[in-house]
Amino acid sequence: MLISTIDFKKPRQKMWGILKDKQLVSLPYGHETDEEGKELTSYATNCYEDALEEAHTLLAQGTGTKNIQVIEFVPYDYIMQPRV
Repeated sequence: MLISTIDFKKPRQKMWGILKDKQLVSLPYGHETDEEGKELTSYATNCYEDALEEAHTLLAQGTGTKNIQVIEFVPYDYIMQPRV
């Protein structure tokens, strides 16, 4: 079992994505559509619930749990700030 290093109760940056087999997965962008009715997609979402919903969809399609991770995107400058 993979242990998550994300503190879900205090997210720093509310942008989420999904790794499937170590590759970013394209997510529905808030179920918005373009002028032609095609659903917009993105590699990140600002809604954790949408990321979880898409992870559940991938699981229902037969992807193993060890191959799916919901991840939080953290800005580079946040990582580089010194802790005082």
